[in-house]
Amino acid sequence: LVHKLKLAVSTGAWLIQTPRPLTSLEVNTARQAAAVAGMTIETKNGDPSLAELRNYATVAGILLALGVLAMTVGLIRSEAAGDLRTLAAVGANRRTRRTLTGVTAGALGLLGAVLGTGVAYIDSAAFFGSQVSEAMSQVPVLDLFLVLVALPVAAAAGGWLFAGREPSAIARQPLE
Repeated sequence: LVHKLKLAVSTGAWLIQTPRPLTSLEVNTARQAAAVAGMTIETKNGDPSLAELRNYATVAGILLALGVLAMTVGLIRSEAAGDLRTLAAVGANRRTRRTLTGVTAGALGLLGAVLGTGVAYIDSAAFFGSQVSEAMSQVPVLDLFLVLVALPVAAAAGGWLFAGREPSAIARQPLE
């Protein structure tokens, strides 16, 4: 194709791979030799890539969301303690009461994940404007799966697991 279009071929860059990381002395020597020849060199650094930063931010966001969910479900349980006692009095077993807490936590997790993801994409579209198709061309499937599926499942499982029996001092009917 190059000859068909009558284009000139020239070397623009070289890729050199080494079996082990270069020492700072070797990089400096190569940089000086390249500068003498009027060229520059680039080396891979240990800084995380944007994909790694996105993954770290996703994990941090999920942990933060689970913490907020735990506090929210705790508040809901404390407000609904009388209702849970009523359920226990009419014969609802411990699994039923745990399932109610788990479903509540899972539903709140799913609602938060869907709303958060939706708002993030709407904000991204507004920020990038006409360049939205370029900026959002690669959908982060794993991150979306973690936020939209794993977060609500973890919230539901955590709600079910930690909704065990209350300490005896709290389990009694409060005097009003």
